[in-house]
Amino acid sequence: MKTYKYAFFYILIFNLYLGSSVLAQQQFGSISGEIRDAATQQPLPMVNVVIVGTSLGNASNENGYYHIKQIPPGIYQVKASIIGHEGTVISEVYITPQRNKSVNIQLRPMGVEIEGVSVQADYFVRPLETAVSFRSLESEEIRRSPGSGEDVFRVIQSMPGVASASAKSAQIIVRGGSPDENLTLLDNIEIYNPIHFARNGASIGVISIINPSLLKQVDFMTGGFPVKYGDKMSSVFEMSLQDGNREMLNTDLNLNIAGFGIMLDGPITENGSGILSVRRGFFDLATSIMNKPVAPEYYDAVGKMNYDLNSKNRLSLVGFYYLDKVKREGKTDMALGNQKYDYATRDDFGSAFGINWRSLISNHAILLTTLSITNNGWKTHQGFSYNPSLRTEDITERERSIRSELTIQLTSKIELKTGFAIKSILADDNQTVPDDTTQTGIIVPGFSRIFTIDNAWKYSGFIQSSIHPLPILTFSAGLRYDNYDFTGEHVFSPRISTQYTFIEKTSLNISYGIFYQTPMPYMLAQDPANRQLQSSRAVHYVIGLEHRLSDETRISLEYYYKDLSDVITDSDSSRVLTNTGNGYAEGIELAVQKKFTEGIVGSFSYSYSTSMRRDFSANPLYAFEFDRPHIINLIGGYEFGDGWILGVKFNFASGSPYTPPVGVVSKHGKFYVLNGKINSTHYPDVHRLDLRIDKRFNFGSWTLTTYIDLWNIYARKNIISYSFSVDDNQNIVRTEQLDFGLLPLIGLTAQF
Repeated sequence: MKTYKYAFFYILIFNLYLGSSVLAQQQFGSISGEIRDAATQQPLPMVNVVIVGTSLGNASNENGYYHIKQIPPGIYQVKASIIGHEGTVISEVYITPQRNKSVNIQLRPMGVEIEGVSVQADYFVRPLETAVSFRSLESEEIRRSPGSGEDVFRVIQSMPGVASASAKSAQIIVRGGSPDENLTLLDNIEIYNPIHFARNGASIGVISIINPSLLKQVDFMTGGFPVKYGDKMSSVFEMSLQDGNREMLNTDLNLNIAGFGIMLDGPITENGSGILSVRRGFFDLATSIMNKPVAPEYYDAVGKMNYDLNSKNRLSLVGFYYLDKVKREGKTDMALGNQKYDYATRDDFGSAFGINWRSLISNHAILLTTLSITNNGWKTHQGFSYNPSLRTEDITERERSIRSELTIQLTSKIELKTGFAIKSILADDNQTVPDDTTQTGIIVPGFSRIFTIDNAWKYSGFIQSSIHPLPILTFSAGLRYDNYDFTGEHVFSPRISTQYTFIEKTSLNISYGIFYQTPMPYMLAQDPANRQLQSSRAVHYVIGLEHRLSDETRISLEYYYKDLSDVITDSDSSRVLTNTGNGYAEGIELAVQKKFTEGIVGSFSYSYSTSMRRDFSANPLYAFEFDRPHIINLIGGYEFGDGWILGVKFNFASGSPYTPPVGVVSKHGKFYVLNGKINSTHYPDVHRLDLRIDKRFNFGSWTLTTYIDLWNIYARKNIISYSFSVDDNQNIVRTEQLDFGLLPLIGLTAQF
């Protein structure tokens, strides 16, 4: 598609921008929230909270609550500090006229207080037990990130050590691991599928189910994570929802190419508040206008409600629901294996509901208990118009769980965490699959199965101690235990980490740990023999250096090695899985990050890595399908003033590996592709440049935020994959699947 086809679109949008003139009188907003101790969650009175660069500020009251009024609209940094705690800065807080912004802040106690030394504010706070491979994002960072379409997972794709399958997918590939190896949490509730149109074991998935406006903070750990997190081998993705503000009702209406949404945020009772987002996708309407044969539609709803029983006990109700629907018939085939169908329907659904009970059981201890129910599944019918159900799936996975975590601040230098979790797993897997033949001529026999897991139990427990004896030294050690009664295994996972500041503003960070991941229900369902599967195992070794170039800028260099064993592998001709795989992932990551100050924000990262696997110990190693040797990300943003923000992102990545054809072979009276060495070559390198322009208009009683997000502005033809076939002359025919070309996205958000 040629660039000039979009010329009229660009001219129209920019004329709308440049032709708009808003002469509203000056209006003000406000900010409020709680200040609490990060370890014990005790409210902190008399904390000094200031709007950086202004004379505005206030102190928290005896309940740790603060409220700053009469703030002019704009983007600010909010700084909180008090003697005895490490100060912190929230780098991007946008104040909107006649609205209250809720910003809760946690301050970490100082291990040692030094007389005469002032409290410095930290832009890069992280938990004591997490010494390596940690990144944290705030809500505004996610919203205005170029090339993301306001999708939190696409923002994460630009972080060190993270790759994506393509611009068409929001799934994340962390340090050479598969998307299945990532743990996703939403306010302490495990979410199995956080992306629309994604399924277990696949690298597809279009857009996050979580509206980024709901998020207070996202913590992302790409390795060496603490023992409180289990049953995953690659990463932890922890999303924290905002608390509803307690001052007034806020309303957001959002419209972009992905869909329409509404968000409500405000007080519910004198002791409670809530926040709710509901969205409906527009993909089906867009494809209908373009006369396409596929009609995808999605719906999602996410909400949170807090209620204080008293000053020591708080209940939080968290809810999550999504529905994806796709129908495709005629005109275009839908391929599955080597068989093609011209009719398909697909419904994906999921939900999670939980209650968090936070109890401040003493001045130095907090107990967090979570009860949750999750549900995830999909239904598929594929075939032809005369028989639409040649292939069917009806799969549901459910989990009921209770988990509890006790944190005790033994002294100002020693923190202890311990906890347990109990899960009940239920699964139903009903499938009918006809005979099929792969593109290389391997016959895969059809089957019909009914598989059920009825109340399989998982038990886990952990204990972790973090010691901060000196301002320059932190040490953490923990032990985790996991049991899965369906497979009958018991495993222990020791993990240790340390951070040592050997030169001012420069630290050495080291971590070691063992991680296990149990086989998922869809794996166990494929064949009765799979009930013998055990957990895959990974050992993480991480060492890194971090230096603060300034309060808001840091540079880090990190090396990691993951030793993989008992990896679950499959074959081309059967559904029997085994633990015979092994391999490793190794890499080095350089990153520079500057938080938003003085209107400028930016980051740079370069990752070099290898991800190798073998299916049996006697076999040679091959490049894993998610191997991406080189990844470069360069991101910058600048606030021009008067509500204008410009963002730019450049991404470069090595192409993923694939198995090349080396000839043609005759099987069963037909000619098929003869494959060469597995994953012995890579697709061409991919790169793209994205540009985003934001503008906010203040209309007195409401605010309109608009943006243009241009993906791949020089229309690079990035190749996602090849498919190979044999024509009538026994020649190999290669077909390219391309990523998005030049793609303009627009968005509007009205705030009342």
